[in-house]
Amino acid sequence: MTSKRVAVLLAPGYEELEAVTVVDIFRRAGIECDIVGLEKGPIPSARDVKIIPDVYIDEALDQAYDLIVLPGGIDGTENLAKDDRVVALLTRQLEMGKKVGAICAAPTVLERHNLVTGKTITCHPITRDAIKKANISDDRVVVDGLVITSQGPGTAMDFALKLVEDLVGPQKVEELKKGLLV
Repeated sequence: MTSKRVAVLLAPGYEELEAVTVVDIFRRAGIECDIVGLEKGPIPSARDVKIIPDVYIDEALDQAYDLIVLPGGIDGTENLAKDDRVVALLTRQLEMGKKVGAICAAPTVLERHNLVTGKTITCHPITRDAIKKANISDDRVVVDGLVITSQGPGTAMDFALKLVEDLVGPQKVEELKKGLLV
């Protein structure tokens, strides 16, 4: 099996449960996971939990990732959506046939930049009105082609496990579930 590599993008105001859960599950699964910061230094979350990124986004732009994940958080999502480097990274990722995951408010980043037009996605209920070009599902986690979306903090574990399953298969997920008591 080839090793997989993922990036989790952190912008100021990210939802910490979504970011940390995804990173933790990837690392437990043995998947190389770069925490990519839009700023240098500690990145504050929605509730001022600060995480020091592994990589600054400018260094990640020329890297190859099997999956790029966007945590939610209203301010974090807005910061992701307005950053041209993020848009370039996501656009290139999808053009290369590689996967993108987004949870909570983060699917609106994909919507805003026409990356989910015609797809079925899910997101946090408070952001549904912002989705105009994609179909909305009530499912906790939705996979539509290269895009995997989820609803919010309470679905972060389901989301993380689905991402792992997509990358390395269901056997690894069953292994993780036993250790995590899921």
